[in-house]
This record gives sequence, C-alpha cells and structure tokens, in this order.
Amino acid sequence: MTKKCGHVAIIGAPNAGKSTLVNALVGQKVAIVSPKAQTTRTRMLGVALAGETQIILVDTPGIFAAQRRFDRAMVAAAWDGAGDADMIALIVDGRAGAGPKVEKILEGLKDRPERKWLVLNKVDIAAKEKLLSLTTKLTEKCDFEQIYYISAAT
Repeated sequence: MTKKCGHVAIIGAPNAGKSTLVNALVGQKVAIVSPKAQTTRTRMLGVALAGETQIILVDTPGIFAAQRRFDRAMVAAAWDGAGDADMIALIVDGRAGAGPKVEKILEGLKDRPERKWLVLNKVDIAAKEKLLSLTTKLTEKCDFEQIYYISAAT
C-alpha cells in the first residue's frame, strides 16, 4: 500500500527560513515570519497537499546553543518536533553558510534514524561559487538522501 501521509520535521538554525518554507509549501501563512531570530518559539504544524498525498510539516524553533532555561526549552521543542517525523529536512541559510550553529545541529542529526534531506535556502542571494563547497562540507558530516537548492521566499 502506498503511503498517503507523512510527517516532515523542518529544522535548522535561527533565521534559516524554516517558517518561510513551511508557508510556501502549505500555500498560505501558517507560521509567523520576521527578520527577528526566535520568532517561532514552539513547533507549528502545517499541511501541504500534493495530489492525494498529505505532508504534515512540523515547523520548529531555531536550534542554537541555549544558555537560559526558556531558550533551552525552545531548542528541546525543535528536537522533539523531529521525534515523530518520518523525515527531517535540515534548512541551511546558503548565504550564512555552516557556522557553529549548523555544526552543532549536524552533530545531533547525523546518527538519527530518520531519512534526512538537506535544503540550502536563500540561494537567490547567496554567493553561487560558495554553494558547492558548502554542500560538500555539510554532506561530509551527515548522510543526506536528497539535496535541494531553493529560495523559500521566491
């Protein structure tokens, strides 16, 4: 029997474009988007439809090195959002690259059993010559089934 519904957790560093991507895939604004980091504070659900298939998208807070209890709760919510997922999509800001925040996420992601996709976002404003080396760096640290280059905003 063909699977008609699946859960996809959208994870990444703050301001990578997770909520923008969820809104684009759902086709309407279901997640708040702003230039301010940590706008998404709890996991949000959106449903994208493709023919007779439903994709439940779990928009998660940005993952970062949290110091305060509230921040730690947001990061825990992000990883918890990935817990029930059939697949995890790591969204990376193609312009910002793979800094310490992304490195930390890759460490937590690499041994997880779920299928993993890498989505490089903001490629419309990223330096094109750096995208391939960024992709190589990220795929050396984690085994991704698919890699996508997108602009969630456009």
